[in-house]
Amino acid sequence: MQVGDMVRIKSEDAGRTLRWPEVYGQIGVIVALAKRLYIPAAKVMVLGKVAEFDLEELEKVNGSR
Repeated sequence: MQVGDMVRIKSEDAGRTLRWPEVYGQIGVIVALAKRLYIPAAKVMVLGKVAEFDLEELEKVNGSR
């Protein structure tokens, strides 16, 4: 994944707490790449705000559809 990619925020695992449940299933755009300790992450603009998600929480959306 890279900056500018459209992504869907996947549902979190049942063992984790929902910090912002409205975003799950929504489409966003990667605005920056980041790291949380050693876990790759991305800053995503979704619902008009920027939030940081682990890359495994994101699913790349095909923009040609």
